[in-house]
Order: sequence, then structure tokens, then C-alpha cells
Amino acid sequence: MKTLPRWIPLNGQRAVMAIAALMLVAHPAVSQDAAPSETSAPALTGPAAIISARLAPTVVTPFDEADRDAVAAFYSKREFRPVWVDERGPTHAARLAATELGHAGEWGLDPAAFALPSLSTPMSQGRWTDVETADAELELTAAILRYAHQAQGSRIADPTTTLSSYIDRAPVVTNAADILAAVSSSTTPDALLRAYQPQQSQFLKLKALLAELRGSERSTPDITRIARRGPTLNVGDRSAEVALLRKQLSLSATPETEQLFDSDVAKAVKAFQRKASLRGDGIVGPKTRAILAGDRPDGRKTADRVAAVIANMEAWRWMPRDMGETNILVNIPAFSIRLTSKNETLFEDRVIVGTNSTQTPLFSKDMKTIVLRPVWNIPDSIKVAKLLSGRSIESQGYTVMRNGRKIDSSRVNWAKANLSAYTFYQPSGDDNALGLVKFLFPNKHAVYLHDTPSRSLFNSSERLYSHGCVRVRNPQKLAQRIFDIDRSEGALNVAHLVRKGPMNDEETLVKPFPVHVGYFTVWVGKDGEAQYFKDVYGHQRRIELALAGKWQKIDVGKDHLAAVDTSRLKEVRLGSRGSSDSRDSSLGAPMGLTKSNVQYRPRKDTVGDMIQRALGF
Repeated sequence: MKTLPRWIPLNGQRAVMAIAALMLVAHPAVSQDAAPSETSAPALTGPAAIISARLAPTVVTPFDEADRDAVAAFYSKREFRPVWVDERGPTHAARLAATELGHAGEWGLDPAAFALPSLSTPMSQGRWTDVETADAELELTAAILRYAHQAQGSRIADPTTTLSSYIDRAPVVTNAADILAAVSSSTTPDALLRAYQPQQSQFLKLKALLAELRGSERSTPDITRIARRGPTLNVGDRSAEVALLRKQLSLSATPETEQLFDSDVAKAVKAFQRKASLRGDGIVGPKTRAILAGDRPDGRKTADRVAAVIANMEAWRWMPRDMGETNILVNIPAFSIRLTSKNETLFEDRVIVGTNSTQTPLFSKDMKTIVLRPVWNIPDSIKVAKLLSGRSIESQGYTVMRNGRKIDSSRVNWAKANLSAYTFYQPSGDDNALGLVKFLFPNKHAVYLHDTPSRSLFNSSERLYSHGCVRVRNPQKLAQRIFDIDRSEGALNVAHLVRKGPMNDEETLVKPFPVHVGYFTVWVGKDGEAQYFKDVYGHQRRIELALAGKWQKIDVGKDHLAAVDTSRLKEVRLGSRGSSDSRDSSLGAPMGLTKSNVQYRPRKDTVGDMIQRALGF
């Protein structure tokens, strides 16, 4: 850990000389020839003089540079008199504040950052010297500011720049002046300091989990467990191990059923398997046996779990403190989406998120519109891939427009064209990449929630398939829930509109509400059981390295918002398409680069061509 600057206590004549020198910096001497001012402030003495000198611009202090001026102004207003201590020791308020600082580790912070050695300085004849009093005063002030800032997430002040451009979040940190004004005037500074910690229910559950994990490191009680190796146990089996299993799963039994693997045992095993992120089949096979015998589901040591929980707590510090009465939370590592209103979960389902090379970014924005039977307007990054695919844009089922007019893509010199001036879109329909529903919460990433015709992908356990948007398994049900909340139940029939309503039907929400795209690898359920998810994008690891001060080891990666590189469009030949024998594997099939002078040939039978004919294009 970085060593915090401190003042070095001085004694005797050296202390007197040093203080005098510091006071000259803070309060330059007035010329003997100058007339005394009637408004001159009285000379500072005692701890006030030392505090004033310590806050002079040329003196090294333990305060952050951004806080230094605010601290100096705060003390200047009170003529540099101490707030927290006097020569007899800390005040009652100071003791309350110090007690809360002592609990910093429980909140996932580093306790060493809030050590207060000066408050424990032994007194000579029941009193501190002026220097010792000033030391204790400013040390506590610095620790209070540090605690408030870190509670709000200042340890990683700019995640977007220092961790990844995909993390579009930044901690909201209260300025030093406001913190000092609030804490110094409070009769309960401990409670006020705690209020700077996040209060979302999931954060508080993680805090409790952290305490549980640290407790388990110190004492692991003996639990009766079944053997790590043994036969598969299923409904109908009888054995002495079933009796042990019942005891481990807290199931009661009669003498007749004690050794019987019945439906009650199967139900309890299924619940256990789901909590351990196993397939809930109710059968005790090798994997279930190993975990029942005490193995961790993910093979992690307790120390690794502690680090994961602290990293997740840090990520919550960047989240909005008010998540919204109605809100949607997408959790990328869990591949899940949850709609909550008035603390009640109204919808929960599976989602598909971006690949590692086209990640879904983390951010919060208000949902404002739901589009039924949408068209798909393709972003520039995908336009490039489509142009390099070796097939005409039209043959891939897309239409090209410029200034409201339909354009033949084979007649455009893409090497010189302004790609952003052209709109590529896929008409509405069952084969549309967005499916039948799209949820818009405008953001700089051009990311939204939507339907998809690729239903089978939801059966995968690790669903990293999109170009960055979030695909929802049951989007019509989600849309119906949202409209029922926003307007009134049944006021709008989504199922009917996606069948017979107009194309690209934009429905504006009466009350926009926030959508939070988050990244939490640890989640505590309503039952208090924690689930640990794979760190699919590496964000948890980045946070852990940052908190350890290992910034140079963080793989920040590319800036995904950088301008799209269109330089390769010079390889697209005007009025031509390529053969399929020269693909660029970096784009991946079917987006490989092909080079040939073969003319484009209308296929007449593609989905795109049929849609265009049906629409009269």
C-alpha cells in the first residue's frame, strides 16, 4: 500500500524553530515601518498556529491535492481551531468517527488506509503538546475525507480510462468542503460516514457475505457429509448414505424413510444443485457428490472469494444510488435480465450479450421507447463487415438509403464514400436481426435490448454471441409487463400488435425508467445463498488489480468508441463482388474479405430479395 504523508513530531528547541519557520510561511511578518491595521487578526497560538502552518501551500500534507484548498478554507473559517481534539484528547464526536473508520474493512475497504496512530499518542501529565494535538486533529480530518471518498468509489476514479472503455461508469464523489461541513456539525458523525457507503440491497448483502467468508476462514465447523466418491444416488435408492444426505440437507424422516431417496430428497438435491450452479436434475452424481463432500463449486479458495466479493462491492460504488422505483438490471456474467417495480421482481429471464471482441458496455440510461416490428439500422462497424463480405448489400437482405433515396450499393465507390451518410437497414419481419421487439434507452454506445430469430442460442450456458446489444429470450412478455406498468394493465396488447400492427411501431413510454447494464460476478439471492459467475470479460480481475495498486498489469484494451476504420473499404471494387476462396479470418465467416472482379448477380431467392419485392422496393 502507498505510504501516506505524515508530519514528523519534533521536540524541544527544534520544534520551536520549525514551528516559527512554518508560521512565517503562513503569516509573513509585517514591516516595522508599516502602520498597524485596526482589522489585523490576532496572532495564532498553540495548536491553531501549527494547524495554520501545516496547511501552508509549501508543506507536504496527507490530503489529496484536490482536497487541500477545501481543508485550508475550512480551518481558516474557524481560525484554525481544532474540531476533533484538544490537548486533553479526542472529543466524543471524534471517538464516534474513529470507531466507524475502524470498521472500514467490513465495507470492503483497506483498514490500513484509516489508521490513526496520533490519536493513541501517550500524554505527558495528562495533556498532549500543541504539536501532538495538531497531529491528531489533521490526521483524523484526512482519514474522514479518505473514508467518505473511498466509500463513494474514489479508489478507481476513472474506470473508463484506467480499466476499460466498456465500463462507462464513474464514481460520484462528494467534495471535501461539503463532507467537512456535514461531518463536523453532526452529533452522529459515525452514522453520517456510513451513509457515504452504497445502500443498495445487493451491496449490503455482499457486505454480509464478506463477513461470513472472513468468519469461515477463522472457523470451519464440522459438518456430516457424504463421501466424495460413491455410487450414483437417485429416486428409489436405499442406503445408509441417503440418511447422511438427509441430515446434510436438513430433511426430516421416519425410521421407514430415513434411508430412502424419495421425491423430497430429490427436490432438496435439485435446490442444492441450482445454488451450486449445477444442472438441477435431482441425481447425486460425481459432481454433486464432490460439492456435497465440501469441494467448492468453482474450485475457488476462500481468499479468492473474498477478493471477488470486494471487487463486486467496488463495482456497486459506481452504480446510481437511486436505482429507480421501476428499473431493469442486466447482469452480464449471469446472462440475466430482471425487471423490478416497487421492490417486486416482475420479469426475469435469460439474455445473450456481446462477444469478448464486441462486448456489451456497462452503463445506465432511461428507457424511453419500445419499437414493435422494428427495422434494423446497421451501425458503421457492421456496415464495414457487410461490405467486405464479398456479397452485395442487397443480396444479404439489406437496403441502402441516402438522403431518403434508395441506393444501389454496387454503384457506390465505398473507398471514397462517407460511410455515415448512408443508411443500411433490414426491413421488419420474422428474419429481422432484431426480431419483433426493440427497447430503446438512447446511449452513445448504440446498444439496446431486442428480440432475435436465433432462439436456440438461449440454450447455451455461456451466451456471448451478440455484437454488443442485449438479446432477450421473451421480449414480448417483457414489453407487455412494461406497458402494464407504464400505462395500465391491458391498455396495449403486445401480442396483437406484433402480429397485425404497423411496421416500426414506436411506442413512447409515459414514464421513462432506468436500464442498468451491470457486471456482477457475485450475486446473493433472496435465500441468502451466493452465486459466483465466470469473469467473462475480465472486469473483476481489472478491479482486483486496481485495488492492489497493480495498474500496469491491467489490460485496458481498445477504445470501442474510436472512429470506425474504413481504410479497408478501398478493397471493395466498384460494381464487383468477390469469390469465396480468399476470406479474412479476422472478420470471421461470413464477413471475410474477398477479392475478385466477378460482377454482382441478383439472386432473386434470398430472404432479403423476397422482403424487398413484398415491400415494393
